[in-house]
Amino acid sequence: MPQPITMRFKDQKDGFRQILSDPHWLAKVILGGFLLINPFLVAFAPAYFSGQGPDWVKAVFPWILGFNVLSFWFPLGFTFEVLRRARTGRGVQLPDWQWNRLHIFAKEGSVKLMLAVTTLLLPAGLWMGTCYLIFVMVLGLPPGLLSLFVPPIMLFVIPFCGVACCRWLDGASVLNCALNYAENWRIFRRGCPDFLIASAFIVGVNSITTAFFYTIPFGAVFGLCLVDTWFGPIYSEAAAATEKVTAGEAESVLTV
Repeated sequence: MPQPITMRFKDQKDGFRQILSDPHWLAKVILGGFLLINPFLVAFAPAYFSGQGPDWVKAVFPWILGFNVLSFWFPLGFTFEVLRRARTGRGVQLPDWQWNRLHIFAKEGSVKLMLAVTTLLLPAGLWMGTCYLIFVMVLGLPPGLLSLFVPPIMLFVIPFCGVACCRWLDGASVLNCALNYAENWRIFRRGCPDFLIASAFIVGVNSITTAFFYTIPFGAVFGLCLVDTWFGPIYSEAAAATEKVTAGEAESVLTV
Protein backbone atom coordinates (compact mmCIF):
# COMPACT_ATOMS: atom_id res chain seq x y z
CA MET A 1 0.00 0.00 0.00
CA PRO A 2 1.23 3.53 -0.70
CA GLN A 3 2.39 5.50 2.33
CA PRO A 4 0.12 8.29 3.65
CA ILE A 5 1.20 11.70 2.43
CA THR A 6 2.17 12.76 5.95
CA MET A 7 4.63 9.83 6.20
CA ARG A 8 6.49 10.43 2.95
CA PHE A 9 9.99 11.82 3.46
CA LYS A 10 9.27 11.96 7.19
CA ASP A 11 12.93 11.99 8.23
CA GLN A 12 13.72 14.82 5.83
CA LYS A 13 10.75 16.88 7.04
CA ASP A 14 11.70 16.27 10.65
CA GLY A 15 15.16 17.68 9.97
CA PHE A 16 13.68 20.94 8.69
CA ARG A 17 11.23 21.07 11.60
CA GLN A 18 13.96 20.62 14.20
CA ILE A 19 15.94 23.53 12.81
CA LEU A 20 13.08 25.88 11.95
CA SER A 21 11.35 25.29 15.30
CA ASP A 22 14.16 27.25 16.97
CA PRO A 23 12.82 30.84 17.22
CA HIS A 24 16.33 32.19 16.66
CA TRP A 25 17.38 29.83 13.85
CA LEU A 26 17.75 32.60 11.25
CA ALA A 27 19.97 34.76 13.48
CA LYS A 28 22.13 31.73 14.35
CA VAL A 29 22.53 30.79 10.68
CA ILE A 30 23.31 34.37 9.63
CA LEU A 31 25.98 34.76 12.32
CA GLY A 32 27.44 31.38 11.35
CA GLY A 33 27.48 32.42 7.70
CA PHE A 34 29.38 35.64 8.45
CA LEU A 35 31.99 33.70 10.39
CA LEU A 36 32.31 30.80 7.94
CA ILE A 37 32.64 32.79 4.71
CA ASN A 38 32.50 36.54 5.19
CA PRO A 39 29.92 37.89 2.69
CA PHE A 40 32.17 40.87 1.95
CA LEU A 41 34.87 38.40 0.98
CA VAL A 42 32.46 36.86 -1.52
CA ALA A 43 31.37 40.26 -2.79
CA PHE A 44 34.88 41.69 -3.26
CA ALA A 45 36.63 38.54 -4.51
CA PRO A 46 35.77 38.94 -8.24
CA ALA A 47 37.05 42.52 -8.33
CA TYR A 48 40.17 41.71 -6.28
CA PHE A 49 41.29 38.67 -8.25
CA SER A 50 40.50 40.25 -11.63
CA GLY A 51 42.84 43.11 -10.75
CA GLN A 52 40.31 45.59 -12.13
CA GLY A 53 38.62 46.59 -8.87
CA PRO A 54 39.05 49.94 -7.10
CA ASP A 55 42.11 50.52 -4.94
CA TRP A 56 40.15 50.47 -1.69
CA VAL A 57 38.97 46.91 -2.46
CA LYS A 58 42.59 45.83 -2.97
CA ALA A 59 43.48 47.43 0.34
CA VAL A 60 40.71 45.96 2.54
CA PHE A 61 40.39 42.51 0.97
CA PRO A 62 43.49 40.98 2.67
CA TRP A 63 42.24 42.23 6.05
CA ILE A 64 38.83 40.68 5.52
CA LEU A 65 40.48 37.44 4.41
CA GLY A 66 42.67 37.44 7.51
CA PHE A 67 39.66 37.90 9.76
CA ASN A 68 37.87 35.05 7.99
CA VAL A 69 40.84 32.73 8.48
CA LEU A 70 40.53 33.34 12.23
CA SER A 71 36.73 33.07 12.36
CA PHE A 72 35.74 30.14 10.15
CA TRP A 73 36.68 27.58 12.83
CA PHE A 74 33.75 28.66 14.99
CA PRO A 75 30.86 27.74 12.64
CA LEU A 76 32.52 24.39 11.89
CA GLY A 77 32.50 23.65 15.61
CA PHE A 78 28.95 24.99 15.86
CA THR A 79 27.77 22.44 13.30
CA PHE A 80 29.72 19.72 15.13
CA GLU A 81 27.54 20.46 18.16
CA VAL A 82 24.47 20.20 15.90
CA LEU A 83 25.67 16.75 14.87
CA ARG A 84 26.27 15.74 18.50
CA ARG A 85 22.74 16.73 19.49
CA ALA A 86 21.29 14.89 16.52
CA ARG A 87 23.42 11.86 17.39
CA THR A 88 22.27 11.77 21.03
CA GLY A 89 18.79 13.27 20.63
CA ARG A 90 19.47 15.68 23.50
CA GLY A 91 18.94 19.41 23.60
CA VAL A 92 17.60 21.98 21.17
CA GLN A 93 18.95 21.20 17.72
CA LEU A 94 20.79 24.50 17.20
CA PRO A 95 23.12 25.52 20.05
CA ASP A 96 23.36 29.11 21.21
CA TRP A 97 26.23 31.34 20.20
CA GLN A 98 27.87 32.08 23.56
CA TRP A 99 31.26 33.62 24.32
CA ASN A 100 32.15 30.85 26.77
CA ARG A 101 31.60 28.20 24.06
CA LEU A 102 33.71 29.79 21.35
CA HIS A 103 36.89 27.99 22.41
CA ILE A 104 35.02 24.66 22.21
CA PHE A 105 33.65 25.56 18.79
CA ALA A 106 37.17 26.45 17.62
CA LYS A 107 38.65 23.19 18.91
CA GLU A 108 35.95 20.99 17.43
CA GLY A 109 35.97 23.05 14.25
CA SER A 110 39.64 22.17 13.74
CA VAL A 111 38.76 18.50 14.18
CA LYS A 112 35.96 18.76 11.63
CA LEU A 113 38.27 20.46 9.14
CA MET A 114 40.88 17.72 9.51
CA LEU A 115 38.27 15.02 8.97
CA ALA A 116 36.83 16.90 6.00
CA VAL A 117 40.25 17.15 4.33
CA THR A 118 40.78 13.38 4.24
CA THR A 119 37.22 12.08 3.88
CA LEU A 120 35.64 14.78 1.71
CA LEU A 121 38.13 17.09 -0.01
CA LEU A 122 40.74 14.44 -0.88
CA PRO A 123 38.28 11.95 -2.50
CA ALA A 124 36.52 14.81 -4.29
CA GLY A 125 39.86 16.16 -5.56
CA LEU A 126 40.91 12.74 -6.85
CA TRP A 127 37.55 12.32 -8.60
CA MET A 128 37.72 15.75 -10.25
CA GLY A 129 41.33 15.15 -11.30
CA THR A 130 40.32 11.86 -12.91
CA CYS A 131 37.38 13.52 -14.66
CA TYR A 132 39.66 16.28 -15.95
CA LEU A 133 42.13 13.73 -17.29
CA ILE A 134 39.48 11.63 -19.05
CA PHE A 135 36.93 14.16 -20.26
CA VAL A 136 39.09 17.25 -20.87
CA MET A 137 42.57 15.97 -21.71
CA VAL A 138 41.52 12.80 -23.56
CA LEU A 139 38.01 13.45 -24.87
CA GLY A 140 38.44 17.19 -25.41
CA LEU A 141 35.43 18.54 -23.51
CA PRO A 142 35.56 22.22 -22.43
CA PRO A 143 36.96 22.66 -18.88
CA GLY A 144 33.84 24.67 -17.98
CA LEU A 145 31.81 21.46 -18.05
CA LEU A 146 33.76 20.04 -15.11
CA SER A 147 31.28 21.60 -12.71
CA LEU A 148 28.77 18.99 -13.92
CA PHE A 149 30.89 16.27 -12.30
CA VAL A 150 30.80 17.81 -8.81
CA PRO A 151 27.32 16.65 -7.61
CA PRO A 152 27.91 12.91 -8.14
CA ILE A 153 31.01 12.79 -5.94
CA MET A 154 29.46 15.07 -3.30
CA LEU A 155 26.58 12.60 -3.05
CA PHE A 156 29.04 10.05 -1.63
CA VAL A 157 31.70 12.06 0.19
CA ILE A 158 29.31 14.21 2.26
CA PRO A 159 27.90 11.23 4.22
CA PHE A 160 31.34 9.55 4.25
CA CYS A 161 32.67 12.62 6.05
CA GLY A 162 29.61 12.56 8.33
CA VAL A 163 30.43 8.99 9.37
CA ALA A 164 33.99 10.02 10.30
CA CYS A 165 32.68 12.92 12.38
CA CYS A 166 30.20 10.70 14.21
CA ARG A 167 32.91 8.15 14.96
CA TRP A 168 34.95 10.91 16.60
CA LEU A 169 31.95 11.80 18.75
CA ASP A 170 31.81 8.14 19.77
CA GLY A 171 35.38 8.32 21.09
CA ALA A 172 37.61 7.23 18.19
CA SER A 173 40.82 9.21 17.66
CA VAL A 174 41.02 11.96 15.05
CA LEU A 175 43.59 10.06 12.98
CA ASN A 176 41.56 6.87 13.12
CA CYS A 177 38.42 8.66 11.94
CA ALA A 178 40.35 10.50 9.24
CA LEU A 179 42.36 7.59 7.85
CA ASN A 180 40.56 4.37 8.77
CA TYR A 181 38.61 4.23 5.53
CA ALA A 182 37.74 0.57 6.05
CA GLU A 183 35.82 1.20 9.28
CA ASN A 184 34.19 4.33 7.90
CA TRP A 185 33.13 2.36 4.84
CA ARG A 186 31.64 -0.48 6.91
CA ILE A 187 29.30 1.91 8.70
CA PHE A 188 28.57 3.94 5.57
CA ARG A 189 27.67 0.78 3.66
CA ARG A 190 25.32 -0.38 6.43
CA GLY A 191 23.30 2.85 6.23
CA CYS A 192 24.00 3.52 2.55
CA PRO A 193 20.41 4.01 1.25
CA ASP A 194 19.48 6.48 3.99
CA PHE A 195 22.81 8.28 3.78
CA LEU A 196 22.50 8.72 0.01
CA ILE A 197 18.89 9.88 0.17
CA ALA A 198 19.78 12.50 2.78
CA SER A 199 22.86 13.49 0.79
CA ALA A 200 20.79 13.89 -2.40
CA PHE A 201 18.45 16.20 -0.53
CA ILE A 202 21.29 18.32 0.81
CA VAL A 203 22.97 18.61 -2.59
CA GLY A 204 19.67 19.93 -3.94
CA VAL A 205 19.11 22.27 -1.00
CA ASN A 206 22.64 23.67 -1.31
CA SER A 207 22.22 24.28 -5.03
CA ILE A 208 19.15 26.38 -4.27
CA THR A 209 20.34 28.25 -1.17
CA THR A 210 23.67 29.20 -2.77
CA ALA A 211 22.26 30.00 -6.22
CA PHE A 212 22.32 33.79 -5.70
CA PHE A 213 26.11 33.86 -5.06
CA TYR A 214 25.91 36.30 -2.14
CA THR A 215 23.85 33.74 -0.23
CA ILE A 216 26.67 31.15 -0.37
CA PRO A 217 27.83 31.66 3.27
CA PHE A 218 24.35 31.37 4.76
CA GLY A 219 23.29 28.50 2.49
CA ALA A 220 26.46 26.62 3.46
CA VAL A 221 25.79 26.94 7.21
CA PHE A 222 22.11 26.07 6.86
CA GLY A 223 23.05 23.05 4.73
CA LEU A 224 25.65 21.88 7.26
CA CYS A 225 23.12 22.14 10.10
CA LEU A 226 20.50 20.31 8.09
CA VAL A 227 22.74 17.47 6.93
CA ASP A 228 24.15 16.97 10.43
CA THR A 229 20.59 16.81 11.76
CA TRP A 230 19.86 14.01 9.29
CA PHE A 231 23.13 12.13 9.60
CA GLY A 232 23.12 11.83 13.40
CA PRO A 233 20.18 9.39 13.63
CA ILE A 234 21.17 7.57 10.43
CA TYR A 235 24.65 6.97 11.82
CA SER A 236 23.23 5.71 15.13
CA GLU A 237 21.21 3.06 13.33
CA ALA A 238 24.04 2.13 10.97
CA ALA A 239 26.62 1.87 13.77
CA ALA A 240 24.29 -0.27 15.90
CA ALA A 241 23.63 -2.59 12.95
CA THR A 242 27.37 -2.85 12.25
CA GLU A 243 28.12 -3.74 15.87
CA LYS A 244 25.38 -6.37 15.80
CA VAL A 245 26.83 -7.98 12.68
CA THR A 246 30.34 -7.88 14.14
CA ALA A 247 29.13 -9.49 17.37
CA GLY A 248 27.32 -12.17 15.37
CA GLU A 249 30.45 -12.92 13.35
CA ALA A 250 32.55 -13.18 16.51
CA GLU A 251 30.02 -15.51 18.09
CA SER A 252 30.07 -17.72 14.99
CA VAL A 253 33.85 -17.97 15.15
CA LEU A 254 33.74 -18.92 18.84
CA THR A 255 31.06 -21.50 18.18
CA VAL A 256 33.11 -23.10 15.44
